[in-house]
Amino acid sequence: MAEGAASNLENEIAQIEQQLADKRAVLESQTKHDKELLHEVVREKIDEAVVSVPTDDASSTPAASSPVTSPSDDFSTLPLAAQATVQQLVIVAFTKSIGEAIKQARATNNAALIDAFHDLLVDQLYDQLVQRGKLRPV
Repeated sequence: MAEGAASNLENEIAQIEQQLADKRAVLESQTKHDKELLHEVVREKIDEAVVSVPTDDASSTPAASSPVTSPSDDFSTLPLAAQATVQQLVIVAFTKSIGEAIKQARATNNAALIDAFHDLLVDQLYDQLVQRGKLRPV
């Protein structure tokens, strides 16, 4: 991993850790698990990417109001090519930046793929944060 990419990833993880801590403080009285909170933080990052994407080519940018999640979406139900794409996006998130991976995922205009990427990214980030002692395992 290049030094710049590692630095970007560390900065993004630090930001996510801070957002997670902020959510914990706000939701202290609720009984959400850390993984659920992490899921929300990553969803917000994906939603922020929609707002910050330039709208030069409306055909390649999904509308902010388009549905991104569906309860029936599941990684294992995706075609093998889409599963490979999701796995590659997670690799991009950890080698380049989470923002770049989100940008590439959004460019697919595939809600099921974006949702599967979101779920797999949350799982991988959760494992990383548990390993770092920032979260307790569920």
